[in-house]
Amino acid sequence: MNLAGSYGLPAADVTREFYFNVGGPHGFMRWGIYIFMFISMFYLIYTVVKKVLIWRQGKPQLRTDYPEKRLIAVVKYVMLQVKILREQFAGIMHASIFFGFIVLFIVTLIIVVQEDFTGLFFHYHFLTGNFYLIWSLFGDLFGLIVLIGLGMAIYRRYKIKPTRLDTKGIDTFALVLLAAIIVSGFCNEAMRIAITDFPEFEVWSPVGYVLAMPFSLIGTETLKGMHYINWWVHMLAAFSAIGLLATDKLGHIIISTLNVYYGNLENESAKTKYAVPVISPAEFETAETFGVGSVEQYTWKQLMDGDACTRCGRCQDNCPAYLTEKPLSPKKMINDVKANMDERIPKLMLAEDKSTVETTPLIDGAVQSDEFWSCTNCAACMEACPVNIEHVPKMIDMRRYKVLMEGDMAAELQTTFQNMESNFNPYGFAFAKRGEWLPADLGVKTLAEDPEVDYLYFVGCAASFDKRNQKVAIALLKVLKQAGLKIGILGSEEACCGDAAMRGGNEYLFHSLATTNLELFKAYGVKKIITTCPHGYNMLKKEYKKFSEVGMGSDGEKLSYNVEVFHHTEVIAELVKSGRIKLKEALQAKITYHDSCFLGRYNEIYEEPRDVIKAIPGTDYVEMSRNHRTSFCCGAGGARMFIEEHLGTRINQFRTKDAQASGANKICTACPFCMTMLSDGATELDIQNLETYDLAELVCNSMEK
Repeated sequence: MNLAGSYGLPAADVTREFYFNVGGPHGFMRWGIYIFMFISMFYLIYTVVKKVLIWRQGKPQLRTDYPEKRLIAVVKYVMLQVKILREQFAGIMHASIFFGFIVLFIVTLIIVVQEDFTGLFFHYHFLTGNFYLIWSLFGDLFGLIVLIGLGMAIYRRYKIKPTRLDTKGIDTFALVLLAAIIVSGFCNEAMRIAITDFPEFEVWSPVGYVLAMPFSLIGTETLKGMHYINWWVHMLAAFSAIGLLATDKLGHIIISTLNVYYGNLENESAKTKYAVPVISPAEFETAETFGVGSVEQYTWKQLMDGDACTRCGRCQDNCPAYLTEKPLSPKKMINDVKANMDERIPKLMLAEDKSTVETTPLIDGAVQSDEFWSCTNCAACMEACPVNIEHVPKMIDMRRYKVLMEGDMAAELQTTFQNMESNFNPYGFAFAKRGEWLPADLGVKTLAEDPEVDYLYFVGCAASFDKRNQKVAIALLKVLKQAGLKIGILGSEEACCGDAAMRGGNEYLFHSLATTNLELFKAYGVKKIITTCPHGYNMLKKEYKKFSEVGMGSDGEKLSYNVEVFHHTEVIAELVKSGRIKLKEALQAKITYHDSCFLGRYNEIYEEPRDVIKAIPGTDYVEMSRNHRTSFCCGAGGARMFIEEHLGTRINQFRTKDAQASGANKICTACPFCMTMLSDGATELDIQNLETYDLAELVCNSMEK
């Protein structure tokens, strides 16, 4: 279709003069642009290099492997804005600005290609005819889209004022600068159209054409002077933005992209997602310090996280500790670490004797102990972060320092660790009684009695010693027996999985417990493990595998890992789906399901338990307002199960109210900690007719006997 031909002009005449009114293509302004570009690029490179030198003061870490996977992550999180678009208003706002500026960059790049390459060297100009018209339309439409996005940002930040946004002067400056680029660009276009007496084909620049109408009321010479000044304003604004692409608020454009590229690829798969980095046992023989007590002890990538943070506050909005008035804000913690980095590391780089450098302490200075001890390790912050910052490992590192280097922890946690050391469970019960809960009529034996089984049931500490969770274990064994599966347990040989030890900062204790269990798995030739505890499931599946790669057994030989680990919701779902378990008895209940953090966000097991609940006759399934990846923590993760909650509102009560609001009379869980916390929540709040059951119990009650 010859769009340009409809204006009765040769295609070569359907164009405009570039560098109009500022000296033409051979005037000073053309070279002025090169000067602007050199200055802005020099400052941009200087800023990036300065930051890289600071990051490199952190500990080394391999984050350059699998470049193709890293590029895919950039496409997913940066180009396609996957996490950002999870929020409707903020997502549309950000996408409008982001994609709008990408198109405007391409529009500008096309001018550069013509004016500084094809036109300059070959006298070939392609911005004519149909191409010029379409190019003009795209430039105007996407400029308008950016302007709408900026308007949304201004309205949100200064009118709605969500609490998660701590608006600073730099935020206002960034919005004004970006708006100045767009508005001055449209004004340039409008004044040019008015000065050139409204060429008919310029209607393909609709915004500029409409704006040109009021400008046409001004005298031509005055308008030319205004256009000349505005051209300078536009150039200065545009190149200022380029120069600031690695600085503060605008810096996330480059640094956040780098942060995504160098992100933890393990978090892209449910099989390895959010696994805690394991300290090698060899380090205990040589290292002088463990964990992180000063900011330079973080890895270079953890330091980069601070500069990548956009202060969007999504982590804070999803943090159960923050939402229940605890001292922790993940956003504040990341930015406090960054501030400490910016204060301390430049001084370390200049100092001849680093031991003489005095700055604000990282722990109980920049970051208070109550902040990182408030963390439940639920990973809601990491799930929400659009630039893939890793908050939880930073806090575990600070816990490691407090526990391993200073012996400083809550009194309850100290007792918990002592119990785990002496009796291999956090409760302090005698380890010899670990298997006494097992009814004889189930026909389940220990592996010491009969190692030939379909699955080892790794019972875990809660189901071994807590009477309420023992009922869950019995229900599961009945279901598995009905399906014809042969199950064994370790009994008194089983040790705690070590979840609370690792996440509570006691890495050495975790090593001891993991070694004990891994050696048992090897001795009995265990191939498949089933758990009822998501914490144990996650540890056995991820951290045990990592530890086996660096740990040594009691015999001095390298540990091995040859097991598959299943959560009971996965196994039950498959048994129901395959028809090996038939659900016949109606329960006549309105049921809601609580997503355990370590089953949901950590392992992406969301639909299996829901499918089973919906398959039970007589059930009316309802969702809580916060579910799936946005589910709210019960409050027990990150060793918090064993630390009394003294600050703010109790997290378990907060979540129990979510269940009550759903209208359900039964809460279904798939975690012994969640079972305890939600049951206690209903009791503490005196909520009548709201009972908590594990999925295994519901299936056991409904299955064909």
